[in-house]
Amino acid sequence: MAFLRALVPILRDLLSTLVFVGLFWISGDIFLAAALGIALGISQTLWMRLAKRPIGALQWISLFLVTVFGMTTIVTRNPHFIMVKPTLVWLCVGGMMLRRDWMAPYLPPVVTENLEDRHIVRAGYAWAALMFALAVMNLLVAFMASPRFWSVYALVGPAVAQIALLAALYFKFRKQIRARTASAAPAAS
Repeated sequence: MAFLRALVPILRDLLSTLVFVGLFWISGDIFLAAALGIALGISQTLWMRLAKRPIGALQWISLFLVTVFGMTTIVTRNPHFIMVKPTLVWLCVGGMMLRRDWMAPYLPPVVTENLEDRHIVRAGYAWAALMFALAVMNLLVAFMASPRFWSVYALVGPAVAQIALLAALYFKFRKQIRARTASAAPAAS
């Protein structure tokens, strides 16, 4: 159950990508999909604002990028602008993930109370490395493949990579916590 709860932020982040890819595949029009992607980004932000939910820096950056690159795509009629946008998002996210302590607020107390800081910091750096790798891969696919192929990659590639890293870290942390609590149990007796 905790693993599924950890997936929620990733799935929420993928909503606009799912809608964009779905619209692009249904209509075959990347410009229409970009326009509706902009509308969705603005709508999500307004809904969060009205619901008095906090809007993080990354969400503001993402909204700015989707609006600027989506509008540039529409105005210039060049799909590469919207296709490059995820590269910039991954670079921004990766840069923010280079902070030593970025992961701590996202972890449940059982993790922060039972794992040494160095394990959490290394996991944070693993996430940063993944974001930089996703940035490079997106750029390569954006310029070496068709917009249709890129749209599938943009939906599937990063999602699979993030879920794989999340699962690997989840099970690694779980194993480390179980080993620590098992070794502490006989000492408490």
